[in-house]
Amino acid sequence: MDRIKLQALLRAAKVDLDNLVVGTDNCDRDLRNNRWTNEHVLLMLNCLLAVDYRKSEWCQVRGGQNLPSDVYVLPFDNVRQRRRPGGLEVYLKFSLRTDGMLTIVLVSCHSSR
Repeated sequence: MDRIKLQALLRAAKVDLDNLVVGTDNCDRDLRNNRWTNEHVLLMLNCLLAVDYRKSEWCQVRGGQNLPSDVYVLPFDNVRQRRRPGGLEVYLKFSLRTDGMLTIVLVSCHSSR
């Protein structure tokens, strides 16, 4: 997955809320528990750096489909809505689908447990 290309598309407003899909019930729950919206998720994706990358793995989403996903952990300041060393560690797992249009499938988004 090309993080830099995704971030360029986010900055150019070629990817927006319509392109983000929450792929699991657990992710829905975590977003609600943290009071994060899809806007927060797009902001977090834009804050990712290469150093945040942890691994790639296959993940099952709603409907039973398995998608190749990347896992990132970034320090994020919830109040200032930006990356910050020492901030809350946010675990993001997502996949990019290109089935006619780019879709970001969010598999997991929560603070470190």
